[in-house]
This record gives sequence, C-alpha cells and structure tokens, in this order.
Amino acid sequence: MPNTPRWDGSRSKFYEVWYFIFTDPQTGDGYWIRYTLLNPLDTHPAAGGTLWFGYTCRRNPDLNLAISKTFPASEIRLAQGVLDLAIGPASLREGALSGAFEAYGKRVDWDLTYRPALNPHYFFGGPLRALTQSRSSVTIPNPKVFLSGRVSINGSTRTVSGAPGHQAHHWGTERAARWLWGHCCNFEEDEGAVVELLSAGVPGGVDLTFANLYASDYKIEASGVSDLFFNRARAGLGYWSFEAYQGPFKLLVDIRTDPRLVLKFVYTSPTYATSECWNTQTGDCLVRLYQRPSRLGRFKLCKVLRAHGCAAAEVHDVCVDNIPYPAWWAQRG
Repeated sequence: MPNTPRWDGSRSKFYEVWYFIFTDPQTGDGYWIRYTLLNPLDTHPAAGGTLWFGYTCRRNPDLNLAISKTFPASEIRLAQGVLDLAIGPASLREGALSGAFEAYGKRVDWDLTYRPALNPHYFFGGPLRALTQSRSSVTIPNPKVFLSGRVSINGSTRTVSGAPGHQAHHWGTERAARWLWGHCCNFEEDEGAVVELLSAGVPGGVDLTFANLYASDYKIEASGVSDLFFNRARAGLGYWSFEAYQGPFKLLVDIRTDPRLVLKFVYTSPTYATSECWNTQTGDCLVRLYQRPSRLGRFKLCKVLRAHGCAAAEVHDVCVDNIPYPAWWAQRG
C-alpha cells in the first residue's frame, strides 16, 4: 500500500514523511501539515519524530506561520503494515489526521478527515522505483482529496469544509541535494484534473524531471526514460516552470505566486546536514498541452487549464545561494 510505513524499527539512518497540503476554499488560505521520522532511535537532538505546520494567509502575509517541533522516540508509535502513526499528541491514519503542538510561542492544532483517493500516483515506473528504493523514493497515495474539520492557530479556530488538497509519502536513507516540485488539483476547466511535477537532482549533477497530467480527456505521463532527456524545469523568485514531452505531446506548466506567500522550512537529512526548503500552497497555475500531428509537424495548443491561488510548489537546495528567497527577505529588512 502506498502509505504503508517503510521504517523497519532499526537504528540505521532513515527518514520518512507523510504530509498534506490543502487550500481553504472560503478564505484562500493555504495549509501544510507534516509528520516526519528521522533516525527515530538516535540520540541526536534532531532525531525522533517531528510535527510541522505551515499556514499561508493570502490577505495578510504577516500572519504566515512555519513552525515545527521534534519529539523523542519514546513519543512515537508506529504500526507495521498499516498507516497508524502517533508522534507526541498527533495521530495519522488513512482518512483522518489530528494533533497539536506549541513552538516559538505559537500553538496550533488540527482535526481533519478526508475520503482516501482510489488511485495513487507514482512519479516514475516500476523499474526506476525499484532502483531508487534504497536511497530515496516518493509516491502520492492521495493525489486529490477534500479535507474537512477544524484548524486552530493561537486559539483562533477555522472551520474547513471540502478543502482541495493532496497527501504524499516519501522515505529513504538520504534526500536529494536539490529539487523543484509542483502540484495542483483544483482547475477551473476540469474539476477532475490533477498535475504532479518533480525535478530532482541525482548523483552526478544530473536533474531528472517528471511531469504528469491526469485530465478528463488526456493522460500525460512524461516520465519514461526517453522523456527524461528532453524534460526541463526551472524556478526563480515567485515562479516555477516545467516543460515535458511524451510522444506527440508537449506539456508546459507554470506556477506563479507573490514571494511573500512562500514559507521557509529547514530540513535535516539523515546525516544531520541542514538545508532550506521554500514552499507555497497558494500559487496560480497555468497548464498548456500541445500536440503535433506528425513527428515533423508543429505543436498546436489542444488544452488549457487554469487555477487561482490553490497550486502548491517548493524549491529545495543544499546550496542556499541557488534559492532567491533568503536574499529577497533580507533586502526587505
């Protein structure tokens, strides 16, 4: 099962992550709730289980929040063979998540439910998944779900009803040195459409870009070996762009946001190296799909999808100079 825990209870270096990203349809605010394991049996201060909470306020970015709290192994409960996880006061099961914690003078809590998706998403096929399992792997058990319940920040409770979002699960012995990621599942033109995007650095300094579009009338999975030679991704201040090819199709996806709506998180690897990840849950997304009638023919636009304020994206790099947001915030003083 895509959400089944991979950590086997050993002391070897290992990380595992389950997270949800969703947007409140009433306010346009974005949320990111994350459950993580990092070398759970080690004695390092960063080891154990960590709860993460991100909140993006569209009307007032000064209210944005990005906090986390780590709990020791004694406060982790993890079942084998089924998703049943507890970290401190928080729990996660298929279809339900709840929890609370306080950090940096801020208190958050949540109690949410969702109906699990029928079909998980895999960025790449079986052979490549098998090849990467020993180092790092990722899957999307719930590409599109609707979350309902409540979220509280410093005692102020927000009722969430039918918030579109998704849930991912990834794990391994080491994180990639860099990646760009994007997701959107709430398009104006096609309520069932989902786009999943990932460009990750692999050993040797090569970036592999995977792009997938599931729409009512098209299914594009630009993740084959031949596709990877042509797929590209780039990002800068407030934008992410992906270009991918599959057979006669070309897929272009652009995600844009106000830099004030991008949150900073500090990741810690299984070797305890830290790096920055900058994430947004409230971007605009434009999808353009082109098709050409023959190998020598010209690409012609055949589908457009648009979403406003509900696309998610992030940039991560072990070299902070490759990320524009720290300098942008520093200049703002």
